[in-house]
Amino acid sequence: MHPVLFKLPLINFPIHSYGLMLALSFLLGIWVASVRAKRRALDPNVIMDVGFYVIIAAIIGARLYYVFLHFDEFQSNLLDIINPFQAGSVGIGGLVMYGGFIGAMAASVIYFRVKKLPFWPYADAAAPSFALGEFLTRIGCFLNGCCYGAPTHSCFGVVFPLSSPAGMYEAHAAEALRQTGAAAGPLPLHPSQLYLSAGALAIALFVIFIGRKKFTQGLEFNLTVLLMAVLRFFVDFTRYYGANERLGGLSHNQIVCLIIVLICGGLMLKPILGKDAPSFPGTPSAPAD
Repeated sequence: MHPVLFKLPLINFPIHSYGLMLALSFLLGIWVASVRAKRRALDPNVIMDVGFYVIIAAIIGARLYYVFLHFDEFQSNLLDIINPFQAGSVGIGGLVMYGGFIGAMAASVIYFRVKKLPFWPYADAAAPSFALGEFLTRIGCFLNGCCYGAPTHSCFGVVFPLSSPAGMYEAHAAEALRQTGAAAGPLPLHPSQLYLSAGALAIALFVIFIGRKKFTQGLEFNLTVLLMAVLRFFVDFTRYYGANERLGGLSHNQIVCLIIVLICGGLMLKPILGKDAPSFPGTPSAPAD
C-alpha cells in the first residue's frame, strides 16, 4: 500500500496514488473516447470539449454525494466540504463514484443539448472510458487503503497497515473481537477495490471488442453502464459499510445500481420491442451506425 507514490524534487510536494490514478483515468478515458469517435466519423474535438466539463462535474458530483452521506463530518465546519488543506495535506478526501457518474451525465446531457449535437453516437464512443476510469481509480483506492472490504478468511484477504483507513478499521474490529473473548490476530479484509478494478477492465475490453460491430445507437453505452452496475452490486456484498449506510440489507450504492439496471435495461429493450432507438430530446437524430 502506497498512499503517497513519490514526492516532487526540490519542492517536496507529495503525489498521492489516488489523485494520480484519478487524473490518469480522466486522461485515458478522454483519449480512448476521442480515438473511437474519430474512427466513427465523429468529431474528436467534441470529446475533448465535453471532457473538460465532465471532469469538473464528476468531481463536484462525487464530492456532493459523499457530503450527503456523511454530513455529520462537516456540521462543525462547512468549509471543510471544499477546503483542500486539511490534516496537513493537500487534497479533498471523500468522493463517491456514483455521485461522479451522475454529475458527469448531467454535464454531458446539458452540453449536447446546448450544442444541438446527437448524444448517443458520442456516448457509445465514450462507453469503455467509464469502465477504464473505474479500473484505474480502484487501484488508487487500494493503494490509498480506502473503500475497503469486510473481514474475510478467504485466501484473497489483505491486511492493511495501521496508518490507512482500512488498517484502522482492522484494529477496531480486532479489538471488538478480543473484548468478546475471541482470539483476534491480524484481520484480513476483502480487497474489494481490486475486485472492482479487475471487473471494470474486463468490461472495458469486452465493450471495445464488440464495438467493432454495428449496433443500435446507445446500446454500447447502456450495456457498459448496466454491466458496471451489476458488477458493483455483487462486489458491494464484500464491501464494509456501517449500519447507517444500509437500507434493507442493501448499501446505498446497491440501490442506485438497481435503478441503473432498470433504466439501462429498458433503453436497451426499447428498439428490440419494435420501438425507435433511444434519442436525445432536443437534438437532431444521427444516422444509424
